[in-house]
Amino acid sequence: MNGPHDLGGQMGFGPVAPEQDEPQYHAAWEARAMGVTLACGALGCWPLDEGRFARESLHPAIYYNATYYEIWIRALESLLVKYGLVSAGELASGRGRSRPRAPSATDA
Repeated sequence: MNGPHDLGGQMGFGPVAPEQDEPQYHAAWEARAMGVTLACGALGCWPLDEGRFARESLHPAIYYNATYYEIWIRALESLLVKYGLVSAGELASGRGRSRPRAPSATDA
């Protein structure tokens, strides 16, 4: 596999410069993003591997320009739409429908 997520050893991306004493989260929204992603995964609507596939399937222009947690949220959005838990319109407007669809055991 050779996509934007698989940069190991590829030329042109400069050196890796680890941040000294890097915090787990750089902003509060990143912790919330991880929490929401894990909570939605616990709904059981998709298998664990599909979450990774969703992240790795993001368009390279999105992947290269997103932070780590932005990638997680973008992938989560695609899964929520795919499984009918939200619509693209709801994501665009930032407003949910009045009665959300409950996940079922047949979703996963």
